[in-house]
Amino acid sequence: MIKVKHLMDALEPDDGQRLWVEAVGLARDLREWCKVDHVLSHLGPSANLTDWFEKHPDGYDYFRTRYHEALAKSPYKVALQHLAKAAIDENFTLLHTGDDPSQNAASALHEFLSELRAWSPKQEG
Repeated sequence: MIKVKHLMDALEPDDGQRLWVEAVGLARDLREWCKVDHVLSHLGPSANLTDWFEKHPDGYDYFRTRYHEALAKSPYKVALQHLAKAAIDENFTLLHTGDDPSQNAASALHEFLSELRAWSPKQEG
């Protein structure tokens, strides 16, 4: 299961791995204090797109569409597929610093991973 939380939200037992997914880096002190397990800034939206969204907070649909397009063309597509599949059996939490709990980089990535998982071929074993 994938959860989306603000970086400053309290740690919960079912958070699983806590993943920072915004393009900007995260200071080590803050990373430790907020219990961030992995920094995946390379999966975050570009700096240009992030800057645009900060100036146009009502433009989430545009932001999400452009971010999803970038993820679909990403050299990290295989990593994204693994992350989507991992969510079937594991809990992890995507962390963000946005003002809106449902319109931020982590929620857009959550949507992308959910769509990717829905379209992934079923594993046979």
